[in-house]
Amino acid sequence: MDSRKTAGLAGPIVLLYLGFFASITVITSLVHGLFEPRMNWAEIGLGGALVFSFMVIAGFAACVSAVSMLAASPRFPGIVATPGSSVGRKVESFGATAIAFLVLALAFAGTLPWLGILAPIVAGWACVNTLRIYRSFTLSGRAPAAG
Repeated sequence: MDSRKTAGLAGPIVLLYLGFFASITVITSLVHGLFEPRMNWAEIGLGGALVFSFMVIAGFAACVSAVSMLAASPRFPGIVATPGSSVGRKVESFGATAIAFLVLALAFAGTLPWLGILAPIVAGWACVNTLRIYRSFTLSGRAPAAG
């Protein structure tokens, strides 16, 4: 088997979905529950809070790991501008990423409930694109690492 073969995208995307639903949905439910007057926080107790805390931490770790793997994969699509790119390409790159984050903010606010199952992939794409844009602008003037 060829060791230079590019890894597939199924593993990181599944990890992204698992982490997203383990962390982001729990946090969103918690924030909505804070303002629910019928919620009895005394019943949840310390044990329930610890379980949810560990689930959120593990979910965030899975999301960070998945975004890192997707950012390193040349097969995952993105719109990236380099410092030498035209102004139009830079506006397109930053604009598309900003629109993705705006759609996510509206989805989390409850305005776009139809986003549903696509929210993790939109969030992953926005984070990966942001990471790639950052890397293209900060690493462009440096010499490649030896080794």
